[in-house]
Amino acid sequence: MEIVKDVVDDKVIKLQIGAEFDDVKKELSGFVELDIENQAHFVDIVNSVFEDGHVHVIVDMENVSYIDSSGLWALFEGHKKAAQRGGKLVLLNPTKDVRRVLDITKMSSKIQIFGTQVEALTGLVK
Repeated sequence: MEIVKDVVDDKVIKLQIGAEFDDVKKELSGFVELDIENQAHFVDIVNSVFEDGHVHVIVDMENVSYIDSSGLWALFEGHKKAAQRGGKLVLLNPTKDVRRVLDITKMSSKIQIFGTQVEALTGLVK
């Protein structure tokens, strides 16, 4: 799993998740699972975002094909840490299967989910 941090502004970071980073195209591609095997890496990246002084995080879930309970825990931990700092962690464009898990577990009632980055940025300032 590769995670790329994109600075949107001085308070907002977008985390893009994918299987591999293409140095030529400068983008992530390939589906990954946010599960027990890589949730610690995800948490480390989220923690580094907060340590760098950012308070808002957009997690781009477009390339996440599956999420288990440890992945849900990692998202919720990020959500709690953002809230403790007066910020938000929001999700962007989850796949159909991941969205279904988020809905079934009621995580979608705790963490805001958006279909576009513009909507996510608007949701962060509300």
